[in-house]
Parts: sequence; structure tokens; C-alpha cells
Amino acid sequence: MNRFTLQILGAWNLALGLAVGAPPAIGTVTASGSFRLNGDTVLANGTLTEGALIETERGNLSVRLTGGARLALHAQSRGKVYSHRIILEKGETRMENATGFHLEARGLTVQPDRGISTAEIGLLGSNRLRVMVLTGSFRVLNTGGVLVANVAAGSAMAFEPQAPAAAAVTHITGTLTEHSGHFLLTDQVTHVTVEVTGQGLAAQVGQVVQVTGTLNASATPVTGASQVVVATSVQTVSAAAAGGSAAGGGAAAAGAGGAAAGAGIGIAVTTVAIVGGVAAAATLGGLAASGALPGQSSESR
Repeated sequence: MNRFTLQILGAWNLALGLAVGAPPAIGTVTASGSFRLNGDTVLANGTLTEGALIETERGNLSVRLTGGARLALHAQSRGKVYSHRIILEKGETRMENATGFHLEARGLTVQPDRGISTAEIGLLGSNRLRVMVLTGSFRVLNTGGVLVANVAAGSAMAFEPQAPAAAAVTHITGTLTEHSGHFLLTDQVTHVTVEVTGQGLAAQVGQVVQVTGTLNASATPVTGASQVVVATSVQTVSAAAAGGSAAGGGAAAAGAGGAAAGAGIGIAVTTVAIVGGVAAAATLGGLAASGALPGQSSESR
């Protein structure tokens, strides 16, 4: 083997080694102006690898992942992108065509029920997350994988994880039903169905009740329910009051900046549910499924 052949083989092995060592691309990012990619300023477009950190300044940018998911980060937003998830650290993003893809923020996970689902998801202040669904539906889960809410098209919700001392409390409202000896309730705010256990429930079947209790993480819920709640308090709510609360949920939640009396959760108490240690409230933005929440400042986006 001559010297020239050895040089060619050496160059080939070096190129092959570089190709093998290079991290695989998971998608592309495009913008009308500049943005930051892994700390560097990039103009117009770039290639994403696993765990890439992207940050917008004045303009939006679009992300297309090889798995099919599409993201649109708004101005002044930042997120760490992986092949099957994005960790939103700042601002707001649109997520669509995201089968097998999810968003993580504030200790919560937001995932679509179907690939055709589209949502605007943004951070509010220092401890809240807003999910506004445009098409399809989305599921919101807590850090333990417990279902916190089902959010349907045309609606929007704000979520606020509770302090550890309050995380075990569940507070839900809905019509109590009975199936084969099991008591079920679908919460009016979060649309989560839970199995309720406790004393005196049979007498409340068919009525709209407000249940306060604790999550029994070790119990297996009956089919149709996502979790088991041990009731410590069950209060009957009149049909008129329940209807008014549901109808006025969006308007009351517009004042989400106000403190909830005795609850310390910072969302209007009349429209709040607490599921899986997370306070949830409907927001006015869901009526139009566009734009900012009432009272939302630019600093909270």
C-alpha cells in the first residue's frame, strides 16, 4: 500500500469519525430576523440538535421537528427543545401537529390528545401557566403524572402549582353519580373525572356537590376515572348557584391577580378547582381563543 493510498484512507477515516460523532439533527428553526441558538446569535435559520436552547428577541420564530411537531415561539420567549418535548423557560409558544410531543413548564406537562390539536401555551408571572386551545384538546398533568385538566378547543385555563403544604388538597365541583357501587364526579372547571370515596355519598347522588379531600395515590380508580379522592367535606350546591358559577367562570377568572380568600392561591376562589396539587381556573381568553388574558402585562408573557 503506497503513501498516497494511506493519506486517502486517513482522510476518509477522519471524515467518517466526524460524521459519526456529530449529534443528529432533530429539526430546523427559521425566523424573519435574528435569534439565539445555544447562546449564539443566528440570522434567519438554523439546525436543531437534542437539547438545543433557542431564544427570541423582537420577532417570532418557527420550529419544525423531524417527528412532525411544529412550534412557533413568540417574541421574548425561550425554550429548550428535544425531539419529543420542549421545556418552556420564558414567554409563549404555539404547539401543533404534536403527536407524541409535549411541553413542560412550571412543573406541569401539557400534551395533545390528538395530533391535530393546536394550543397557545405561555407563562404568566412567576408561577402560572396558561393553556389556550385552538383546535382539538389537550391534557395537563402534574409532576407525578396525575391528570390535572382536560382543556377543549375554544377554551383557556390558568394553572398554578400549590405549595407542598397544600399540594395534597383536592377541591372540585360537579354532579355526583354512582356506577356499580362507585361514586364518580366530573369537575366543572377541569373536566377531570374522579372516583370519590367517603361517608354519606349515597345521599348526595344526582346532586351538584363541592368536594374537598385528598388524593389517594395508592388506590386504583374505577374505569372512567383518572384518580381516587378521599372526601373530607361534601357540600351540596344548588343548581342555580352551580350554573351561575360555571357561566361566570371566565369573567371571575379575569381577576386572577386577586388573592383567593383563605386559600392563598391567587385565583378567584369561586372559579377555582384544585386537582393533583394544582389550582386551575377558566380564563376569559378562551371565549375568543385568541389574544392576551385580561390584565396580562407584557412582563408576564
